[in-house]
Amino acid sequence: MDAVGKRPPAAIYPAVFLTSASVLMLQVALTRLFSFTLWYHFAYVVISLALLGYGAAGALLSAFPGILRGNLPRTLFWCALAFAAFIPASLAIYAHTPFYPLQLLRQPVQWWYLGAYYAAAGIPFFLGGVCIAGAISAASERVTRVYCADLVGAGLGAGVVVPAIWRLETPGVVMLAAGVMAGAALCWGWWWRPQTAIAPVALIVLLAGGGGAFWRSLEFRPSSEKWMAVQLASGYAALAAEEPRSEWPAAVAEQIPVYRHLRQHTRWGAVFRVDVLERMEEDSGLGVTKQPGVTVRLRGPRPHLLSVPHDGDANTAIYRAADASELGEFFADHVLTLPYAILPPRPEVLIIGAGGGREMLVALRSGARRTTAVELDPITARLLTQSFRDYAGALSERPGVRYVVGEGRSFVRQSRQQYDLIEINGTDTLTAANLGANVLFENYLYTVEAAQNYLAHLREGGVLCYGHLDAFGAPGQTPFRQSILRAGAALEAVRRSGAKRPADHIAVIFGRGIMLHLVRADPFPARAVSLLERRCAENGFVPVHLPYRSLANELSWFLRTSPPARGHYMRRSPLRRDPPTDDSPFIWPYYKWGRVLHPAHRYERAAMASGQLVLVPLLGVAVLSALAFILAPLALFRRRGVYSPSAGGLAVYFAALGFGFMFIEISFIQKFVLFLGYPTYSLTVVLSSLLVSSGVGSLVSQRAISRAERSLVWVLVGLLALGVLYLGFGATIFQAFLGYALWARIAVAVLLIAPLGFAMGMFFPTGIRVVNEIAPSFVPWAWGINASTSVVAAILAVMLAMSAGFRMVGIAALGIYVIGVVGLYASRRRARRVA
Repeated sequence: MDAVGKRPPAAIYPAVFLTSASVLMLQVALTRLFSFTLWYHFAYVVISLALLGYGAAGALLSAFPGILRGNLPRTLFWCALAFAAFIPASLAIYAHTPFYPLQLLRQPVQWWYLGAYYAAAGIPFFLGGVCIAGAISAASERVTRVYCADLVGAGLGAGVVVPAIWRLETPGVVMLAAGVMAGAALCWGWWWRPQTAIAPVALIVLLAGGGGAFWRSLEFRPSSEKWMAVQLASGYAALAAEEPRSEWPAAVAEQIPVYRHLRQHTRWGAVFRVDVLERMEEDSGLGVTKQPGVTVRLRGPRPHLLSVPHDGDANTAIYRAADASELGEFFADHVLTLPYAILPPRPEVLIIGAGGGREMLVALRSGARRTTAVELDPITARLLTQSFRDYAGALSERPGVRYVVGEGRSFVRQSRQQYDLIEINGTDTLTAANLGANVLFENYLYTVEAAQNYLAHLREGGVLCYGHLDAFGAPGQTPFRQSILRAGAALEAVRRSGAKRPADHIAVIFGRGIMLHLVRADPFPARAVSLLERRCAENGFVPVHLPYRSLANELSWFLRTSPPARGHYMRRSPLRRDPPTDDSPFIWPYYKWGRVLHPAHRYERAAMASGQLVLVPLLGVAVLSALAFILAPLALFRRRGVYSPSAGGLAVYFAALGFGFMFIEISFIQKFVLFLGYPTYSLTVVLSSLLVSSGVGSLVSQRAISRAERSLVWVLVGLLALGVLYLGFGATIFQAFLGYALWARIAVAVLLIAPLGFAMGMFFPTGIRVVNEIAPSFVPWAWGINASTSVVAAILAVMLAMSAGFRMVGIAALGIYVIGVVGLYASRRRARRVA
């Protein structure tokens, strides 16, 4: 049966729809899965390389056109069925493969484990790519409908994956993706031979009946460097053998034997995987003064607590209310009480990132009249308010306490309330910071614009408080590598408000592991500074920067020096020292790209830039793979005598579509986080709206575009106009609708995204129509170019955003679309000249 060139049956459209939905669901779910089992940026590695399978599928069909000329429906049926059947096996591989990415240079066996991860992730994407590329090639005359089914399926898959994670948990969504792909196999089989339907139907029944029990029988472990793995090392014999305890710091070694995993409370969510660990022994009091933030005068035992890791790291704690005396003594002179010492009695407090309630306990003990605590993660909130309500002493129900589940920045921007204290204490761990594992994280809570929002919500004399873990003074640590970014953002926010001496609005104190930044909209009174000095002397805290004081350290100099000197310092530093903004919300220090591999920074680079050290080779692999998928088929085309002189222009066009679409997608997801108030809402709304509207644009392009080169100019003009309007007035629109209900903001987001997606959806099918006229055998090759360059684009978009901001990513996307249309024009003109 020669499938290419014949009119395909109607079954091809639901098959493509389900295939694309399954691939998108798998991609998002694996990103969440790997954020727990690996570090965040290594999850990005595996997903990016796995998506090269789409490009490899296009290259394969180009290199071996006999696949298309043979029994294509049978091939696609078996690919889809193999995809669905392989997913449970891949989950088992992730659970049982002891891959610890930060030990790759120490343990050669880790490279084999890395290969197992790559194979487990890459094989399904390759099989899915064969299905999509084969369908586009088989129905290239009706590519607008096929591409529409592809995009709409991806859009709806993106739309359901986050709600599905809340309902089924992350591994359950991976199994759901397998079931959806089995449905696609059913459609492919109906095209080939209807009696083959029994196999995918049986697989669907098996997955529905036993999929949940299967994944719950698997034990997914965090990377051995994560704090949760360290706390449970005594229970993980393999970890203890592979990472000798003697190599861990003494403070870590103390923690190893005393925690047990309360597995019944483990829950995967769209924000984090959340676990609960309980200390197995009562504390003897040894090492209590090593706890972050406590006074040197503390001699009692540590209060009993439950440790709550998020994605295996970034722990928070729920304290046992029954230990009232220990809690009182533990928090009596804690560094977090310093803001209350300079506030009026009975202040009103806003806590962003409530976690397990530590700051709430401090506020209640310090006499706060009203405390509003905002927590991003619903699972963590449920632990505090339901599962361990009695353990925590009904903390969220105390008089004067209001506990809110939501995103803190959005809550502040929508609130009209004024506070005496706004407190944001990071939940990051020193493990993550020292390994550079957070270097690619974006966080809108600590930007310059965020600080402006907070200061505008303070009463006269109110204080903004940032706290984060810090290894200040530890041997081998780069001084103030995190603190300069946090303090710099506060300094710039105060400067923008018109302050004449912004450094006198900021105090920075190191409280035995916690760096505390105190910021006021007005200068600190001299009495408040003296009071802070006295409290520091009494409790063993170190003043790092105080108004009206000359302190000899880099951070204090940075805050006090002149703007030209500060700018010179930031330009000369190998690290990025510019304050984070909403356009570039990277709150962790990272090396400027030109200095990442500089030999003078070998130690610091290994300790701080693991994310960048992963991203650079990943980009190289992606570029080389993309070139292979582009050039290898061309070489085969030449050998077979089917080469077209227009191939260069076509390659530019489809590569530009891959870059442009991905650049816009990534920049939009980031920008809409602030507007929608929740990262998962942004991911769901942006991806769904962009992909579905692009699918509609693809469908309409069949009739709307008559002559490709002429009509695409008008589509390009429309795209550029929409892009310029968004870049110029997007922030104004966001501000105008910020106070509306969530459903109204989602509607506004869809209305903003849909016209842009509609225009973008017209480019690919129009290009395929040109390829059909010039060189029909190039169709799968065009798909491979588009897919493989999308992976390169995803990496470059992050690197460009780190250097120049997400606004520049959007501007670059518009320019890339212009280059692509010019390439298509050139290919069409050359084809006519040759003809």
